[in-house]
Amino acid sequence: MGKVLLLSLLIFSSSLYAEQNSKQQKIDELINVMNMDAMVDSMYGQVEGMMKGMSDQMGVKPSEQAIFDKYYGDMTTVLKTEMSWAKMQPMMISVYDKHFSEQEIADMLAFYKTDTGQKILEKMPVVMQESMQMSQSLMKDAIPKIQDIAGKLSEELKASREHAN
Repeated sequence: MGKVLLLSLLIFSSSLYAEQNSKQQKIDELINVMNMDAMVDSMYGQVEGMMKGMSDQMGVKPSEQAIFDKYYGDMTTVLKTEMSWAKMQPMMISVYDKHFSEQEIADMLAFYKTDTGQKILEKMPVVMQESMQMSQSLMKDAIPKIQDIAGKLSEELKASREHAN
């Protein structure tokens, strides 16, 4: 009886391992087909563009540009180190493994191998960049209003707390 149980457990665990290994291989292939490493590089470019915009927002004068450039270089180094593809890849694999079944991964893989799938991947960085720019534009109008509401909230909480004491 014990041998049958042990044999059953070994067969089950090896088939589970094979299934997991197959799913991992599909996820790896999907990540390659989607060119996620290139997307991460594109993200660096977008973030660097936003950081360059900080110079204008901060009103950096020509005489201060060298100071800004030094810190900008440090920020870029941190970004590329802390958000490197080498650090992100295992996390992305884990996220895809957690949220998608092997069949869903296979379906995505099949889609992204099509011409339409490749076009989406090709255009997605630009679509995301434009979407971020639109969101930032909308946030510029929303932030002062949110700050005003937060200030009123803070004042009312302060008054309420003083009244309670």
